[in-house]
Amino acid sequence: MKTNSSIHHSPGRPGGFTLIELLVVISIIALLAGIAVPIYQTAMMSGQQAAALQNARQIGIALRAYANDNGGTFITGTANAYGQQIQSSNDAFRSLIPTYLDNEQVFVVPVSVDGPRTDNKIDPYTNILKPGENHYAYIDGLTETSSSLWPLIVDGANSTGNYTTDQTAPGGVWKGTKAIVINCDSSAHLVPLLGPSTARYIPRFDDPTQDELNLSAYMGSTVQLLEPAAQ
Repeated sequence: MKTNSSIHHSPGRPGGFTLIELLVVISIIALLAGIAVPIYQTAMMSGQQAAALQNARQIGIALRAYANDNGGTFITGTANAYGQQIQSSNDAFRSLIPTYLDNEQVFVVPVSVDGPRTDNKIDPYTNILKPGENHYAYIDGLTETSSSLWPLIVDGANSTGNYTTDQTAPGGVWKGTKAIVINCDSSAHLVPLLGPSTARYIPRFDDPTQDELNLSAYMGSTVQLLEPAAQ
């Protein structure tokens, strides 16, 4: 007897992903990106801070060498080594080049909005540290015998000596998280900032509730904060 041997095949699963599967994959990718990007940004900032800290340390060492050659006094007075009036930290730091530092690169923080990268032109002297080529403030009026806990150089502050969480604004170079501080003994520190988002401040070494850049409160009236020259 002849039998019907035909086999009925059930329809197979169509190739490719379904819409739901695609949405799940996209959601997973978005979740992973949301985790990875902040970690990457934090790692990048840490690397940039480490490089800037090393540069600032070199400025501090140069200032110590200058003081050793000038009776223990850091750069001060009405005029710098070139006879220019000292009105900004650029004017003061200019005295370090080329005797104590041979280039301008250590004075800039590439991620700062305070100015362009330096061109490293130091001849003639009028080219040294033009506005925008220095991103560090300087405390004028200190000596080698000043407290080793007192700041000598700080980075990134705005014109009021405060910081902000807005990285696109002056004082926001590290998003208001930390500030680079070089003390009178040339020690270098990444100091966590305190205070509200638009008025972050460096906590004073002996009283964290006080702003370390409120200099007259503990250093006296003979010192002053010199900000970088505006572009």
